[in-house]
Amino acid sequence: MLTRYTIFIYIGFLILSNPEVRAQDVKELFRSESILELNLYIPVKEVLKDRKERNKHKGILSYTNVNGQVVEIGIKTKVRGNSRTQRDICAFPPLQLTFDKAELKNTLFEGQKKLKLVTHCKNEYSFEQYLQKEYIVYKLYQKVSPYSFKVRLCKITYIDTDNPRKKQSQYGFFIEDIKDVAKRNGLHELKDSVRIKESIQQDALDKLMLFQFMIGNHDWSIQKKHNMKLIIGDDAQLPIAVPYDFDYCGLVDTPYAVPPTEIGLNSVKDRYFRGFCRYDGYKGTIDFYKDLKDPMLDEIKNSGFLSGKNQNEMIYYLNGFFDDMDNPKYVDRKISKACKVKHKHKYM
Repeated sequence: MLTRYTIFIYIGFLILSNPEVRAQDVKELFRSESILELNLYIPVKEVLKDRKERNKHKGILSYTNVNGQVVEIGIKTKVRGNSRTQRDICAFPPLQLTFDKAELKNTLFEGQKKLKLVTHCKNEYSFEQYLQKEYIVYKLYQKVSPYSFKVRLCKITYIDTDNPRKKQSQYGFFIEDIKDVAKRNGLHELKDSVRIKESIQQDALDKLMLFQFMIGNHDWSIQKKHNMKLIIGDDAQLPIAVPYDFDYCGLVDTPYAVPPTEIGLNSVKDRYFRGFCRYDGYKGTIDFYKDLKDPMLDEIKNSGFLSGKNQNEMIYYLNGFFDDMDNPKYVDRKISKACKVKHKHKYM
């Protein structure tokens, strides 16, 4: 017979495990799937020139709320990132927006402090599509793991405060702050590095490894924290790696993406497995991904903004992965025999 105390505990468990309740831990900006339209008033030319020192430049972000009112928020913005800050790669580099907490009450951006904004890179339609494809990769990883970044797609009109007649509208997307990813999972950010990938929680690591293999991504490192953040709990558990920046992966296939010379691949679309060897040959992880095939393909098919050509290319590339996972000889050659053996034995 259940006691009143046991019933309360059970109800509490149901509340915490209910995805709709847990979704409330996601800040308002990232709760919606709709494309957010906003204006960004910044000294565009001044910001774009400041790629080395990366000073903060004052500006204003505005959007129209659900009541039809225009909301204006003072911001500071600066260039951020690595490869996409190079002029021969991107004419318009990624940005970081910093907010004044006092201005954010009762706005869509309430609770935000700093946000990464992925920008269009170049004023060409093809680069709009690359950005949208990268956005979808973030959405795919959300299906793999709760330890993933939320993203919000935007249509941004940039107005140059030094020349207000000069404006352009481009797609971009905001990336959730790592502290918020950690907080909604009951964890916190780990700012230290880890010496080897073996130091990462195994199930999360295996899913991450196969995801990077699936999308053809070689531009990351857990040990160097390259395109990777770490989160951890307080109870001596192992940390969890959270990936970001997917513009170099084969599924996005930007024209500037090249594979690392040391792995000897001809194209970023060539898959290369970087996981440890497992006794089960990753069977459990592969089965996990097979169950995600339809939801992942539906994410692409239902995007509503990708061109038919780019949609078909993404679907074709992912279907190639799932077909290969049904081929035991391929799995044996490309995963079981290509895995990284450590200390001359396989890990569990």
